[in-house]
Amino acid sequence: MTRLVGVLLLLIVVPQVATAQEAPEELLPAGTQVYLRWDGLEAHRKAFEKTALGKMMQGDTGKFVNNVVTQLQDTLGALLTVEQLLQGISPAKLLKLQGNATQAPKIVGMLTKNGMIIGMEVRKLEPPEAQFTLILPQGGEQPAPLFSTLQLIAGLLKLEIKEEKIDTQTVQHMDLDGAHLCAWVAGKHLVLVVGTDPPQEAVKRLTAKTPRLTSNPLFSKVQSFNQFETSARAFVDVVALVKIARTRGKEVGRLLEDLGLDGLQSAVLYSGFDGDAERGLIEMEMTGPRKGMFRVVNGKPFKLSDLPPLPHDVTSWSMTNFDMGILYELGLQTAENAFKLIAPEEADKVKEFDKLADNFLGVDLRKDLLGALDDKVAIYSSPAEGPLGLGQVFLFKVKDAAKLQEALSNGLKGLGRALGTDISLKKKQYCDVELREVHIRQQGFFFVPTYGIYKDWLAFSYFPQPVQGFVLRASGKLPVWRPDERILAALEKMPKEMISLSVSDPRPTVKQFLSLGPMIGAAIKSFFPDIKFDVGAVPNSHEAAQHLFPNVSVVSSTEKMIRKESRSSLELPFDLSGIDNYGLIALFGFLASFSF
Repeated sequence: MTRLVGVLLLLIVVPQVATAQEAPEELLPAGTQVYLRWDGLEAHRKAFEKTALGKMMQGDTGKFVNNVVTQLQDTLGALLTVEQLLQGISPAKLLKLQGNATQAPKIVGMLTKNGMIIGMEVRKLEPPEAQFTLILPQGGEQPAPLFSTLQLIAGLLKLEIKEEKIDTQTVQHMDLDGAHLCAWVAGKHLVLVVGTDPPQEAVKRLTAKTPRLTSNPLFSKVQSFNQFETSARAFVDVVALVKIARTRGKEVGRLLEDLGLDGLQSAVLYSGFDGDAERGLIEMEMTGPRKGMFRVVNGKPFKLSDLPPLPHDVTSWSMTNFDMGILYELGLQTAENAFKLIAPEEADKVKEFDKLADNFLGVDLRKDLLGALDDKVAIYSSPAEGPLGLGQVFLFKVKDAAKLQEALSNGLKGLGRALGTDISLKKKQYCDVELREVHIRQQGFFFVPTYGIYKDWLAFSYFPQPVQGFVLRASGKLPVWRPDERILAALEKMPKEMISLSVSDPRPTVKQFLSLGPMIGAAIKSFFPDIKFDVGAVPNSHEAAQHLFPNVSVVSSTEKMIRKESRSSLELPFDLSGIDNYGLIALFGFLASFSF
């Protein structure tokens, strides 16, 4: 009978223990406010290899990247050895350093194979109680790369790593001026925690029998997502963060209201694969009407047919609902409340800025300048109209052309007077459209900013030619951009009405970068002949870019949700042409800094 009971208990308990071990998120508390899981490449190898980037990496580009990474790892180890020798390190310590330098780069392989999990929790602001947790799933089998990385960092920063037995865990930890860094093997997983808790408390918090992240509704939401195969999922519990922030006082509360964050419930992110495209989806759930910065993009949705005329060879462009007047008001109000928080004695000066700016420029910024603009902004770049982005054109939808023309003219004259700089306007007729060139007499200033208002659009660029191109296209004298079948197919799967739309083609940037690679590499090698760089290993630009296609991104809005959807071949960090991208980067940057 006793054996039977024992067997039954094993049948009940063992699966539960196994499930807990298989879910590394069980190590994170339910109150985690920021969560990210990337599965690594191995779990989605077949799907990744079908994508444009996957095909690109199977060719010469992949070989080149792997070679560069290997050389960087070798160079890092050599540099560390030389530096320590110059500092007179003992042979025993040098041998240990070399071992760490050999092991540390292997952490890249660990991440590629099994991915990572990041969790952030802020419990209090005064006194601060917070933690950042990094979990390497299945990393407990080979912990050496992480521990070696910590040893290298500690050595370079002249910090001491201590080893301590806490409960059943062997924990490596070091003090970081008021914070603590701890790392240990937790079952099958490898854990690193940076936070305010001492090592004993950090271990206890991750192994406590309290509700875990797997019971969090936002975690359940991102885990159950099945619209496409995902390799990364994330969420930000904005309500929880705002609640913590409000404990700092009324001033912080007003600042959050100005930014509209008190009207944002959560943000979730999904990234994955769909055929040859990499897909991304960001959803921001609102708790009520748009407030703060979200009012800036709260205009009437538009369709593809509402686009202004774009160059037929445009490489990147975007159009966004963007109310400049609301942005200006929001900026003033936010600045005033921010000063009340950090420098109360200076807050009144912010109130005076509006009048000072009007007096400075000689125009009523809010009424005459911003009030003459509508709620659409477009940006595009054509290589034929200027290299390195110098042919970029900024378009603003216009409500009152006469008022705007007068405000711009008076504002530029007032700016010249206030700065003591010779700023003059030169009017020129081009295809029956008046263009105005801004000439600034300043040595080294080589731009000729130019603007013109035509067909309810204010066009601005750094030189006259791109604005001239806009006039020619708007008057039907030059061909305009038309979406190809690939872009139309992507848009067919996205909302037809949107508040932002952007298209960027990574192929020209990739080709230009790789075409310059051999010349730059050979030049560097001529000065440093001992470096192990093979100029012939730089991939041919056409071979590298043959599988790529334009990236498409759409932002849509409903009463309770703002969604950004994208289908991409290769997202480039230096091709952020859309205002929606800048806005999302600013938002998530603010939330990240705000978390700690």
